[in-house]
Amino acid sequence: MSLNNPSDKIIVAIDGMDRNEAISFLKGCPDISWVKVGLELFTKEGPTIINTFKDMDKKIFLDLKFHDIPNTMSSASYHVSKLGVDIISLHASAGLKALQLSKEATIKGAREINNKPPEVIAITVLTSISPQDFKYELNRESSIEENVLSLSKLTYDAGLDGCVCSPLEVKSLRDKYDDKFKLITPGIRFLIDDKNDQSRVMSPVDAISNGASKIVVGRAITKSNNPNKIFSEICNSII
Repeated sequence: MSLNNPSDKIIVAIDGMDRNEAISFLKGCPDISWVKVGLELFTKEGPTIINTFKDMDKKIFLDLKFHDIPNTMSSASYHVSKLGVDIISLHASAGLKALQLSKEATIKGAREINNKPPEVIAITVLTSISPQDFKYELNRESSIEENVLSLSKLTYDAGLDGCVCSPLEVKSLRDKYDDKFKLITPGIRFLIDDKNDQSRVMSPVDAISNGASKIVVGRAITKSNNPNKIFSEICNSII
């Protein structure tokens, strides 16, 4: 599907559901192109949930956020590359070697079964972390913004396809990298939404306008009384 189609820019996070709930939800929102499968859903349902969504012709962001020693991350990336997902995530703070080996492993694994390798993106700083948390709980002297810039450069230097950042940092990153380097932004909220466990947030239209390649939206859609309507409204707002 063309990137000019707004539905291709919205990844819907469906972690709070089980298999049957997810199937029912997606049947009720047939225009959804992308789904995010995170730790919660993946550990609940296992890898077979990927086949369920592929059978429904959905594109899949497998958001397991690998963060371990290089060999472990490489092996995990090799195996998930054989699931047929479209994007996988790693933590940039695992370091250059881990990122490079993981990217190489996805290419090797996918090619062995004639699959297209998934795009590999790296998490910079989680959108649930506030500047206060970053400074006092994590004992960081530099700012979130400085760390996001540093980790995005590490991601780029490792040859990955893009990174995850909050929408508050996306403009500064888009000024540094062209559109080939994907910027995926969670922390998407409407003005009337509760932030829930997110801290650094922005509206869908502002995130896209600032340079996000794709936005991740969860509860604003999935917890709505009319999720198909909300999804359509977001699509219309970012055309």
